[in-house]
Amino acid sequence: MRTLCKGIKSRSCSNNLDTCGGSGVIDAAAVILAGGRGKRAGGAKVFLTVEGRCLILVVLERVLSLFSQVIISCRREDSEPLSRIIQSLPERDRVKTVSDRVEGLGPLEGMAMSLKASEREWAFVMGCDMPLVDPAVVRLMWSKKGEEEDAVIARIGGFLEPLHAFYHKRCADAVERAISRSRHKITSFLSDISTHVIEERELAHIPGYRRSFLNVNTPEDIRSWLEERHRCP
Repeated sequence: MRTLCKGIKSRSCSNNLDTCGGSGVIDAAAVILAGGRGKRAGGAKVFLTVEGRCLILVVLERVLSLFSQVIISCRREDSEPLSRIIQSLPERDRVKTVSDRVEGLGPLEGMAMSLKASEREWAFVMGCDMPLVDPAVVRLMWSKKGEEEDAVIARIGGFLEPLHAFYHKRCADAVERAISRSRHKITSFLSDISTHVIEERELAHIPGYRRSFLNVNTPEDIRSWLEERHRCP
């Protein structure tokens, strides 16, 4: 998801030691928002099957190699079948699900519940329809977080990418306030937190960095993903 927002200040960093973002498992939770009904994709995205495999398994394999914990936010009715899918994973003990308290509140509800459930101070929040999340992009973003900041978000093509971003647990309060005011847009709480924006030029040295932000929303997107997947396994 992209959001046009030019009012948030960015801060660049010329320290070349930070450009790789380190290696190993990141001590943060990956929060996968999987509560959407996926009408454009032809069904609930969390159970979407491509080439005989659930898309969520492809996403889980990616994030389990990057993060120490994974939280999947889903609708209450999807929790049990999703848990059965998770049981097929060797790393299933590092994955848990949380359900919305009230349905129909959008991704902010899932984000609030997941941040509260996280055992880590930071969380990388993403959609369940992002199978090409790039470790190099994620690690660079992780390296840019500061002690006084609440979020790290990239701006691609002039748009913020709030569902491919790091958030501190303390953001849960701002998210809850937005929900209580019936402000359900994914960016509704950003004015209440301190955000570090990574400009596109800071990612440009990473080959194919834009793929990391790809969403699978339609059959055309699925075909595009399959093409990218075969090029970059």
